[in-house]
Amino acid sequence: MRRRLLIAAVSLAFAVVAGVFTSCAPAASRDDLARAGAARATSSGSPLDGIGYVPANAPSATLRPRPVDAPDLVIIAFSGHCGLVCDTRSTWSYLSNASESTGGVAVLDAIAAAYARLGLAKIEVFSASSFATSHYSSISGKIEPGYLQAQAYLDEVKRDWIDGIDDPTRVVLVGHSHGTVWASLLAMNNLDVTFDSFVSLDAVCWMWWNKHKQYVKETFVDGPWTIPFPLDQGDPCGTLDVPGQAERQNINDVVPANVIYGLEVRTTFRLFSLDPNVLTDDHVNVRINGTHTNIWGITATESHSDLGKHYNRSISWVVAMLDSLGIPDHAAYPMSTFVLPEPPEGFTYFGGDLTPSAP
Repeated sequence: MRRRLLIAAVSLAFAVVAGVFTSCAPAASRDDLARAGAARATSSGSPLDGIGYVPANAPSATLRPRPVDAPDLVIIAFSGHCGLVCDTRSTWSYLSNASESTGGVAVLDAIAAAYARLGLAKIEVFSASSFATSHYSSISGKIEPGYLQAQAYLDEVKRDWIDGIDDPTRVVLVGHSHGTVWASLLAMNNLDVTFDSFVSLDAVCWMWWNKHKQYVKETFVDGPWTIPFPLDQGDPCGTLDVPGQAERQNINDVVPANVIYGLEVRTTFRLFSLDPNVLTDDHVNVRINGTHTNIWGITATESHSDLGKHYNRSISWVVAMLDSLGIPDHAAYPMSTFVLPEPPEGFTYFGGDLTPSAP
């Protein structure tokens, strides 16, 4: 017991010290951020549209067949930070990493397998790190893609496999910890894409701005790249006004209108834990219009770090939900045949609108 208390106390102390140092990192002024945001060209609609937003489709007579080499589905995933105390440049894309302890099944492997069982034969995965752009990670020992590379990849997917295509390639988002901020930015700044689902794994926003503001400035203010909404307002934590919520919401706790299904796994604070990472998502996800339509979640039994490291019981729940939800109709968002599966033993549901009820 004393050992666990000591580990927890040391972990929290390290987090506080890290916060002090990272808060001193150079950042753009509000005026600089606003000027960078003024150059942004958004897609049709607004990032603050409600659940009813549906991108305009081309007339069916003008649609062309999907190329034979195009995947049925692409999964774009953002891993989280590299730890409580580490160089932000060392973040890496661990969600696609398999380990012997899980029989070689990575988190993204399990999610891709769920969609394969639903009949999507060709699946492509783009696994990115929690960083503004590509960088060398001392942990993975290689160049890791970041947000800009994920955006460039999605631009190619839209151009070649979605826009003007009959039966276009589907897109799914996955994020863990700080990676859910980048995934949310990608969704909110690409409203011309309908995302079948957004799998959010312990969406922590705390310290995101302190750890990334320097690189946001270098990339989007000093660099040539357009700053994504709402980073032109600064810290994305506590940014969005949502009806029915007393406080402004973190960007990664708000599911945008162009996401059909939102699946969320949250851990609980573990003071008495051998895992030094005691961070946890402290908010239940909500739609930008204040509803919980098509959003479901569970409380995990895994720790924050373990949740994204490998296949686990919480990921098995995500897989079960994807199996039950099936492939959504982009035009109708059908829910009439949805039956909520029983939660795995030891789990409980929270939030979410479970209507319509099963027939």
